[in-house]
Amino acid sequence: QIMCAKSHLGDWDHEDVYAANRSVTHLVFMGMGEPLYNYHNVRQAIGILTENDGLRFSKRRITLSTSGVVPGIANMARDEVDVLLAVSLHAPDNALRSSIMDINRMFPIEDLMAACVDFGSKPAKRITFEYVMLDGVNDSLAHAEQLAELLLRYKIHSFVNLIPFNPWPGSPYATSSNNRVHAFLKVLEGYNDPLLRAAVRWPKGRDIGAACGQLATPS
Repeated sequence: QIMCAKSHLGDWDHEDVYAANRSVTHLVFMGMGEPLYNYHNVRQAIGILTENDGLRFSKRRITLSTSGVVPGIANMARDEVDVLLAVSLHAPDNALRSSIMDINRMFPIEDLMAACVDFGSKPAKRITFEYVMLDGVNDSLAHAEQLAELLLRYKIHSFVNLIPFNPWPGSPYATSSNNRVHAFLKVLEGYNDPLLRAAVRWPKGRDIGAACGQLATPS
C-alpha cells in the first residue's frame, strides 16, 4: 500500500528521500486487523521502512495502533521497535472496558499499563491513548477523572485522543454531545500535568460512512 501510494502521488521523483516535499510523510499500522497479531511481519516492515537501505522513514513518523495486545507491546520493547505507540483504551476501569472491548478480559488494564511503562515514553515520544466518546457509557466527568488518575498513576507521558463516536446503522451506541466532549477534555486539561496531554479528534467523512470506525458495509 505504501509503494502504491508513493507511486500514485509521484513520490519517487526526487533523489533526496528526506526532502521537504515528500508526499507520503506519516504511516500508521492499524485497520480492521490487529497489527500485533502479525508481529513478525510488522516488525520486518518497520525495519524496511526505516533502514538506510530501505525507505528511510523517521521512526517518529510511524505509529503502531493496537487494541492492547500486551505480549505484542512487550515484544516491541524487547526488540527495540522504537516507533510511536497508540493504544485503544476507551475506558478507565476493567469492568467498563471489558463490557465494550473483549480483549480486556485477556489483557486487563493493569497489565496493559505495565506493558506501556516497559515500552517507554517521554515528552517527545508520548503514548497515544484512543478514547471513543460513547453517550452515557464512558463519557461522564467521573470517567474523565478516573482516566487522568490512571495514566498519571503509572507516570506515562500520555496523549489522550478523544474521538466522538461515529455511528453506523444498527449501532448500539450513540455519540456524546459536543458539550460533553468539551467538558471531558476540560477535566483532563484541568490536571495541568506535563505528563498528560489531550485533544479532540473531530470526525471527517461521517456523512459518507468513511469516518473512524465506519469502514464496514451496512450488512
